[in-house]
Amino acid sequence: MAFGTIDGMNEESNKALRSWYWYDWANQAFALTVITVLVPQLLSNMFELSTGGGSEVGDLKITGDTFYAIVLGSASLFVAIVSPVLGAIADRMPIKKKILWVYTVVGVLFTAMMGIAPHLESDSAYKFLAFCLVIGNIGFAGGNVIYYAFMPYLADRESMDHVSSWGYAYGFAGGSTILIVHLLVGLTGFFGVTEPWSPWVLSFIFATSAMWWFGFGMQLFRNTPEPEIPNPKEYGSAMEAVRDGMSEVSKTFREIKKFKILAIYLASYLLFFDGINTIGGMASAFGDSVLRLDPTMNFVLLLMVNLTAVPMTVVGGKLANRFGTKRVLGWSLGVYAIVAILAVGFAPLELEDDHDRYDFQYDFKDELGEEGEYELTTLYDRGVKGWVSKSGQGDIAFRESFFEYMFETLPDDSGEARWSDDDIVLESITADQAAGIVDEMSVMSNHRFSFSFVGGVQDGERSVGDEHPTIIEGELADWWPNLLRDNLWGPLNFGVSLQWIMLGMMVGVVMGTAGAQARSLFTMLTPASRTTEFFGFFGFIGKAAAVFGPIVYAISAATMGSRMAVASIVVVILIGWSFFIFIDVEEGIRVARQEDIDAGLISE
Repeated sequence: MAFGTIDGMNEESNKALRSWYWYDWANQAFALTVITVLVPQLLSNMFELSTGGGSEVGDLKITGDTFYAIVLGSASLFVAIVSPVLGAIADRMPIKKKILWVYTVVGVLFTAMMGIAPHLESDSAYKFLAFCLVIGNIGFAGGNVIYYAFMPYLADRESMDHVSSWGYAYGFAGGSTILIVHLLVGLTGFFGVTEPWSPWVLSFIFATSAMWWFGFGMQLFRNTPEPEIPNPKEYGSAMEAVRDGMSEVSKTFREIKKFKILAIYLASYLLFFDGINTIGGMASAFGDSVLRLDPTMNFVLLLMVNLTAVPMTVVGGKLANRFGTKRVLGWSLGVYAIVAILAVGFAPLELEDDHDRYDFQYDFKDELGEEGEYELTTLYDRGVKGWVSKSGQGDIAFRESFFEYMFETLPDDSGEARWSDDDIVLESITADQAAGIVDEMSVMSNHRFSFSFVGGVQDGERSVGDEHPTIIEGELADWWPNLLRDNLWGPLNFGVSLQWIMLGMMVGVVMGTAGAQARSLFTMLTPASRTTEFFGFFGFIGKAAAVFGPIVYAISAATMGSRMAVASIVVVILIGWSFFIFIDVEEGIRVARQEDIDAGLISE
């Protein structure tokens, strides 16, 4: 059995199956590079750079990860509303491929358009990127609903674990392949042509992600046939089709008692997928906004996670065949809960004398003796303009105190110092200017940055702002990261990068298994005669979770802090998991089979 084919199937059927797998390979460029690695971190950074670390709405603090959560939730709302109706229509008309084509084109187009955002001014860049994300994610998420609905037609019910697992494995492999290309280009700046992670590099990543999705996705449209529909309907108008679709959805709601096991599973799925979705969707934004991780680290981590997930997804499918789909899915959810508990305890180690970890690093050059200059290096080589907001309210105090030591500026018409693209960053400062910074450091700490001086008169002078990520205080859950930092991360010398990798690898072990077995279990419980309609509900529940989860995260983060928002993930996963005791898989399969018999799709 090679590359996910099924023994005993003819070549044409296996070709259709492999082509279906290739769509997972294709759209993972969006799922992994765009929406999991790049956009959360980029949008969070753009928002915080524009606002100066976040904005306040009444008593609520909207940080980068909070803003991204709101956008992500909004992006899923359309799909959540539309999917069941479209599914009901697609079960009565042979239009699954047409709908998938529309979603794919929309997703590909707006993914490519995201590449414009890095070239815009900071105040408009994050708004444009957020808009493209909303529309692009509609294409991706809506397409997935239709894509999943092909599954029951590709193989028999007993092979669903195999099909679902191999689909995920193809996806992780495809996502990892293009991610490697993006990482190499990002780190080298087109191998020396531009600066690493320059705006042109980011544009290249968005453009190639779109091309990857479109190019490899064509395999499905060429080789996977439109699923056969018994007694297809014809409609006189689009409105008639919509009314019929809404009527069928209403009927399904009324008949929900008939599919009791499936209904319980969908309720469970809503909760545990909410947790899984939020972990995956918010990780990069959390890393940027709360932990201030190296941007490259997200690419490296997610690559490692996905490379781990490829074989483990296949292993998970084999374990499901041996121990049962429900049991293996439950094990995966347990690991996710542990990951979330530990993630609340992520904590940057205190900076102390680690000069290279400070945001603004000044190194003394003694060519002129005591009159030598201090050269500036910034954390991750992001530059002053990449750290400090131009006009954001959150950085007002910082700009007023330190502006003159960081920029050689020209006065505007009012005689005030201005911040524009024409202003020149002071890459070197005199000994007197260094003394001025140190004086300001001693009286001004109401900011989110850190300074460190090495050499010269100011050797060893350091300052950490009260809102720097290493200052963990003021939130309900802060005792936990402080406890882990003092007793685990610190003694082991595990900085946030190592913490990130350790828990990320745990996710990699179960990520594909959880997704594949969740999809497989749903397929087992679903009548093939109503597959797209029910997958519309599956998509609706998934998107409801995608709406509900990030919004809950945003509210929790704004009211109680980002770490409490992560803690809420544990609760919803465990509640969803607890529903498993009421899910009788064999009974659910029997009910689904009887529905197909009644519909004339299969015989007794």
